[in-house]
Amino acid sequence: MLVAILQPQLGSIVLAIGVVSWPPVARLVRGEVLSLRSREYVQAAVTIGQSTPRIVFSQVLPNTIAPIIVMGSLMIGSAILLESSLSFLGLGDPNLMSCGYMVGAGCTRLLDAWWISFFPGLAIFLTVLAPNVAGEGRNDTSNPRLARGRE
Repeated sequence: MLVAILQPQLGSIVLAIGVVSWPPVARLVRGEVLSLRSREYVQAAVTIGQSTPRIVFSQVLPNTIAPIIVMGSLMIGSAILLESSLSFLGLGDPNLMSCGYMVGAGCTRLLDAWWISFFPGLAIFLTVLAPNVAGEGRNDTSNPRLARGRE
């Protein structure tokens, strides 16, 4: 709706994706910080008198980076799909070529020229799949709860 209200330009598309994408990240960070706040090593740092900024930068921040990186890599795929969907619907930047636009343009020719939509759709699929696989791999290597199960 934001792209439809504003002119369909690259800036408004990026703004719309950013507005839609930040609440899950904020929820994740808040939940991780609240979870880490009650951990023993943070309580021990408070007990020995470390300052709040030191606790945040030495204890809390390093332990929240891994989930944020994993979620960020998974959200790349969502952003790509959102941009492709906007271009498919005709709300993308008319000055830029997009795979979503190419899929939409080829929809009328699916029966006699299926490849017009198939290959851009395949490109979208592979482009979304790559960061998702990388994010899952990063989660498998950085999640201490999963590491215990492999031992």
